[in-house]
Amino acid sequence: MASIKLFRGEFGHVSLLSAASNLVTHAHPEAHIVIWLDGQAGEITVSGQSVTPGPLCAVGVNSFEPHSHSFSDTDEPGLFLAFYIDPQWAGRRFGLKAGSKIFPRPTFSLDEWLRNCVIRAFERLEANDCDDAVAAYEVSRLVDRLVGAARPSVHDKTRSRTLSVTDFRVRRAIELMQANLSGRVNFDELARSVGLSRPHFFALFKEHTRLTPNVYWNTLRMEAALKAVKSSPDSLTEVACELGFTTQGNFTRFFRDHAGVSPTLYREAARPDVFQTH
Repeated sequence: MASIKLFRGEFGHVSLLSAASNLVTHAHPEAHIVIWLDGQAGEITVSGQSVTPGPLCAVGVNSFEPHSHSFSDTDEPGLFLAFYIDPQWAGRRFGLKAGSKIFPRPTFSLDEWLRNCVIRAFERLEANDCDDAVAAYEVSRLVDRLVGAARPSVHDKTRSRTLSVTDFRVRRAIELMQANLSGRVNFDELARSVGLSRPHFFALFKEHTRLTPNVYWNTLRMEAALKAVKSSPDSLTEVACELGFTTQGNFTRFFRDHAGVSPTLYREAARPDVFQTH
């Protein structure tokens, strides 16, 4: 069982999510802050490090950083406030170099004051108790404070390692993936097409992207799925076919495993009249 509400602004978007289903290892272009509010917290794994969100412990995930979320065998859902932050917006806002990590560590502390700010924002967004301009201002300020808690000084001399795909073979492999989103990828053939053995290809790809080729491939497909479900007039069956899924059921499982909600719920929440700024 899962439900979702969305609020969109210049910074990216915020999701109010209630879920108890596991999320597979995945990534997305946006940076990601997960704040536990109530119910089952589960365990989040970020780049191989397992962390548990709590009242005063938020989770930060960088752009294209692999992460998953697992829950115990119980029907009790967890309630979360999840921020998806546009890296370009964050770069302009905080003076970060292109490709820099926003979050130096997968967790950061919330003091009682900041926790209360999060709770107030959640209550107002859940009730839709503010106009667009006020909501946009308040959520942007809250994102500022959260990033400030994660990075005590955004001008720290110690810069995070940047993500830069400099190897032409990895860049070519990514281009081939992007050109074939509606088909299937054979990673042995993909490795040969860029002149590498499968082991060398997987090692080189992860060195440059922090993701395995299959997780990166699913990230691209999920990004396309989110855009299509949100903005395409096509039915979900048509969207599934366009993205190479043999049945809508397979597409729904893929979507739920990566987003935590079904495409039907996501499409409903993404309607223009639901928590959207202009």
